[in-house]
Amino acid sequence: MTVIELDLVVDPETAAKLQAPRADLLQERLHEDGAYRQERGPFTSYERVISLEPLAAGSVRVRERTDFRLGVPLWRPLINPLMKRAIAETDREPKRRWWWPQQVLVVRSVRLLSAVSVLSIMAGYMGVLIGQTITFAALEFGNNDVAQTRTLAAIRVGIILSVVAIRRADRIGRRPLVIGFAAASLIFTVLGATAGSLVTLGAFQAISRGFTTGLITLLTLAVTEEVPAEVRALGISLMAMCAGLGAGMVLWILPIADSSLGAWRWVYVAPVLFIPGLVWAHRTLPETRRYDKAVEYHAPGLIDRRRFLLIGGSAFIAALFLSPASQLMNEYLRDDLAWSAGQISLFRLLTGTPAGLVILGAGLLADRVGRKPVGGTGLLIGATASALVFFVSGGALWILGTIGFWLLAGAFPALRGYQTELFATRARAKVGGWIDLISVSGSAVGLLAVGILSERWGSLGLAMAPFLAGPIIVALLVFFVYPETAGEELEVFNPADPELAGPEP
Repeated sequence: MTVIELDLVVDPETAAKLQAPRADLLQERLHEDGAYRQERGPFTSYERVISLEPLAAGSVRVRERTDFRLGVPLWRPLINPLMKRAIAETDREPKRRWWWPQQVLVVRSVRLLSAVSVLSIMAGYMGVLIGQTITFAALEFGNNDVAQTRTLAAIRVGIILSVVAIRRADRIGRRPLVIGFAAASLIFTVLGATAGSLVTLGAFQAISRGFTTGLITLLTLAVTEEVPAEVRALGISLMAMCAGLGAGMVLWILPIADSSLGAWRWVYVAPVLFIPGLVWAHRTLPETRRYDKAVEYHAPGLIDRRRFLLIGGSAFIAALFLSPASQLMNEYLRDDLAWSAGQISLFRLLTGTPAGLVILGAGLLADRVGRKPVGGTGLLIGATASALVFFVSGGALWILGTIGFWLLAGAFPALRGYQTELFATRARAKVGGWIDLISVSGSAVGLLAVGILSERWGSLGLAMAPFLAGPIIVALLVFFVYPETAGEELEVFNPADPELAGPEP
């Protein structure tokens, strides 16, 4: 329990404001015993007692004691000092803080965000694993670039499992599918360590990646449905930042691949360390309030076809370039530039680690100035820089690699939310599954085409260059066609859904 005690001498007007129930960090209610307690807010325990003593010259002495326990399971050590300072402030008007929204957050929301953070780390690790290790697996199995691109394309068929299963999240809830997908992805990732060929590794990864893709969609959906409108992109940023941490963990272990021909397998064994986190998330993760409300009111799961075609088409043509550019980077560094696993890890870590702060800043910016300028600009410049990386080496490689990675990472929180924001609650999981399938199909086509063209033209860069048109077209669509959703409640775009209001369920 945290205790804040104030002893102030203030003017009568300030004293009256301090005596009023708080409506900034939480909503208070005055009880018969004279104590203010939480009616709605982020605390698992909260009580405020205040006394006023008139003094000479019209001033008032205020004594106040606030006892609270913040209901943030994972991030409490970081948030608690900031919350202590905010509670002690005498200006108690609702305000937007860089670390906390202006709208009141409830315990259920912060618990969900905490659990999503842990699961995002898992998803980030398992989502990039094959892309970071396939060049070393192919070396052991004696496979060339074409075999790698075909394997990377083939594992996309695993998304069919996700598409079939994820629809049930609109019927039984987000929580059961989130935990189930995370567990399945972990199991089949670890099985990849036993692979005796690139085909077997691809088969295990097809299943694992299918569930990982679905997991990321469900986590995005849960954050979108649960957090206040003014910080929706920031919530997705937190999720993406944690996923980036998970992806970075692969690079912490990747240098072991240099120690022997089959040492890359240890990178697939490491996810067993995520099991305690998965168990904790299972106990912590709540269902989203919007889903519960939609079920209670029997909301229809209507799908706007125009929006579906816009988001799905954008996902397909963007993936034609973005997937090969991401997943074949290590092949370019190892094969074309003769870099070791250690050098590749160092490059990825130094260019990628600061991107966590970029993602957080981009989320804040997207919530304040809009999704369209942040997402469109990040995608346009980031994709262009990522294409140029495959034509350079030395300092230019580091500069372009950093620009590309940072700006594409920053575009994620601004653009990813469109997949869930523009569709009804009882259709969000189904739509997300279909868009995942469309995006993965674009990835597969892009990887296959780049593999064939790179063999024909003798250059990964030349093979990928034509597909840069995809992200450029999507950026233009974002600027001129996409709606602006920043700060708007989901029900504005989906009027058939019941509004989320009232006390915490």
